[in-house]
Amino acid sequence: MKIRNKIFSKINVAFMAMLTIVSVTLVSCEDDDKNQLNDFLATGGFVRFVDQNPAAAIGVEQISDLSYSFSVEDANGTAVSYDLRVYADLGGVRTDTLSVEMVTSFPASFAFNADELASLVGVTVDDISFGDSFFFTAEVTNTEGNKFSGSTRLNLTEVTLEGGVYLDADGDEVAVGPEDDIRSGADGTLYVQTGGSVTDDLLDEAGYRQAFEFGFIILCPSVDLAELPGTYNVVNHAFDAFFGPQGDTRTVIAGPGANQITIIGGGLPLDGADDLVLDIDTGSSGVSYGGEAGQIHFNTFGPGTYGAVNGLVFTCIGRIDIQIDSDGFIPNFLTLQK
Repeated sequence: MKIRNKIFSKINVAFMAMLTIVSVTLVSCEDDDKNQLNDFLATGGFVRFVDQNPAAAIGVEQISDLSYSFSVEDANGTAVSYDLRVYADLGGVRTDTLSVEMVTSFPASFAFNADELASLVGVTVDDISFGDSFFFTAEVTNTEGNKFSGSTRLNLTEVTLEGGVYLDADGDEVAVGPEDDIRSGADGTLYVQTGGSVTDDLLDEAGYRQAFEFGFIILCPSVDLAELPGTYNVVNHAFDAFFGPQGDTRTVIAGPGANQITIIGGGLPLDGADDLVLDIDTGSSGVSYGGEAGQIHFNTFGPGTYGAVNGLVFTCIGRIDIQIDSDGFIPNFLTLQK
């Protein structure tokens, strides 16, 4: 079984100097009255799902019942190939990324049962459990030989042209490769565009039905609220990197309302955080914020209050996995395991 040690997800972010909201703006770069998103949608290698995106979470009574299917199409009529690969996180361990299929004609359909999914990542069905995840990643080559994927992002570097040389904001020369483009903004600002890939706008917006990065997680057969209270070990807490260790365990109690649980001290009990109340959707296993507005998420660098919370509970394996948002700050991630 080809499995390497998994590095639990840490956020690659700038230091927590975000005391005010940092606005991320999209640069509108024009070239012959076309912006790069329009260019991509017209001529780039864009493979998308037919009709609708596949499910991102799948609930089954037993792992052997697992199945996953989807169909893809060549949206622009420019794709020469669609190279699909897959890896999985199984019991906290990540498998190698292995080839699924190289598609050269469209539309194309895929359907996998439990045995076939296991075989794709070099394991058996017995190695797969509730709470495990499968991730698919793809690279498209278009008729011009340009490659498009979700792993290499389009990048824009603001430059000035001096003596036939492009310089960045620090005055350093910016090399322009044969496949790079020079873009001009509406105000005349110049940018060097590198990478022939898919922007975050396409990857993050479900409406585009992009088939470059996608996957699913295996849900428990049902949610047993009685199994949620108890003492949990902290498997991962992203904000430990900024606030220091906040403790190895968390206590979870039932309530205060129906279909609610409370994490005592939230993610940052040693920073004076308020308890974190969560609503549990027993149908989808989904989690959302159930507390009052203005409750404290953290005090240092803040105060930051609880905003949106999303994630999943897995009562059959004793796990809570959530993302906690606070306005003006990067998200916090907390994974608890009994």
